[in-house]
Amino acid sequence: MQRVTIESFMNRHGISMQLMKMDSVQSKGWDRGKPVERYRCQMRKLGKKIDVYVEAPCRERSLSVCDVLSMLVLDASGCEMFKDYYGRRDEFQQILSELGPAHDQFDEFWLEYESRRRQSLKLKSFLGGSLYHTLMERYGVSN
Repeated sequence: MQRVTIESFMNRHGISMQLMKMDSVQSKGWDRGKPVERYRCQMRKLGKKIDVYVEAPCRERSLSVCDVLSMLVLDASGCEMFKDYYGRRDEFQQILSELGPAHDQFDEFWLEYESRRRQSLKLKSFLGGSLYHTLMERYGVSN
């Protein structure tokens, strides 16, 4: 999605976002140990306000609003694709407990997934179902 398009989308729907860079942290994800920048993103719309958080590899330029929305849409899309497995967590955990170290990695994955899922639901509630799906479609994601 082009920058102009996302900015006009936000303006049309009265959405504003303020990015606040937080302290850099060590990555807990697939690229362990590399520093990542953590951002708090405060979104406002018609008397509503939410805070969402994203992490990105350290780089020279700061994240843009488009970058943040892209990350949130990708998270929401991934959570949507995984939703059928959400109720089977205990089943997966039992299978993986027999594999030793893979069990710990599953727990880490599950905590990360649940965090992103909660954030995606928070975004959907903030935008409302119709606007949320419009945003997803603008990024070429159909759920």
